[in-house]
Amino acid sequence: MLTALEKSGNVEPQYSILSAVIFLLLGLAAFTLIPHEASAPDFLGFHTLCSFAPVSTLVLLGVAGFVRAMRNSVYRGLPRG
Repeated sequence: MLTALEKSGNVEPQYSILSAVIFLLLGLAAFTLIPHEASAPDFLGFHTLCSFAPVSTLVLLGVAGFVRAMRNSVYRGLPRG
């Protein structure tokens, strides 16, 4: 089922910007888990690029989820333009 936004084909720039921010946050969350031998051990004892790996990954995933929920609530079923 298409929403009013998809039917109109008129996507506002803010929707695209919020989508890009979501993908950026997800990429950064994945980036924190990359192994790196020269770094200090994180909270779980692994050597990753980010020494706060479990916490920082969860924070980034939470912010990405919040931005997605905000984006979807703003652009849900309302015709724009």
